[in-house]
Amino acid sequence: MKRLFFFLIGTMLAFLVSCTTEPEEDRPEWSAAEVCPETGMNSYGMPNRGTFTDERDGQVYKYTTIGNQVWMAENLRYDAPYSMCSNDTSFIRPYCELIEHNCETEACCRESLCRNFGRYYSIIEGGAEFGLIDSALADTICPKGWHVPTKDEWEILEDAMKVSGENGSDVATRMKSADSEYFAISKSWLNAHDRMGTGMDDCALEVLPSGSMYASGSHVKTAAVFVVMTQKSSSFGYTFWISDGGVEFFRNSFRNSIRCVMD
Repeated sequence: MKRLFFFLIGTMLAFLVSCTTEPEEDRPEWSAAEVCPETGMNSYGMPNRGTFTDERDGQVYKYTTIGNQVWMAENLRYDAPYSMCSNDTSFIRPYCELIEHNCETEACCRESLCRNFGRYYSIIEGGAEFGLIDSALADTICPKGWHVPTKDEWEILEDAMKVSGENGSDVATRMKSADSEYFAISKSWLNAHDRMGTGMDDCALEVLPSGSMYASGSHVKTAAVFVVMTQKSSSFGYTFWISDGGVEFFRNSFRNSIRCVMD
């Protein structure tokens, strides 16, 4: 009787797995031409891809349309309260040696690093690592007409970037810049959440391994980690991670990158 019970349970589990895992050969093909066409106009009456100017400081950002959303195609660089550029001194030298060959000073290297990776932000009250999201602060960080994306909005983007049966690594590959591996200046140990290989960048989102900043000033340097406008617990907000391991939500670190989405 017991043997029959386990046989039935095993059969049921196998059936459920077969129903929820679509064979690769049966999956519909994901199409950038349908999800994020390079040309044409979006629902805001704008070209699907282009640039806009942040009227607060005159900085120009690229944007891209994916599904019904419009996303910044660069990390935010606005000098908001509690934000900072990278201050990881151990990262500056290899960055200049491998990537920035037109700088002769550390200050120049830092400026280049901030231009490519953006600033790092906290939307927690008082700029702390632990605590509640400060909605008033968060509402001032993105340019006019844009906002810090919620968990739901990141999930909408994730869903748009995959078809049924695919996993997070497929999504990550489509999001990552073709230069992501080039910018992934390694550290002495790696795991799936902090390495960044070459991406396909199918929708021109241009995700680079900007990493996550810790209170010590060090980084996870080879993943992309973005602020999420959703509280995870009484102590933390969410972040959205993009790495070779896939795409996942985790708790926030001390400072993280921001990609704004259009209102």
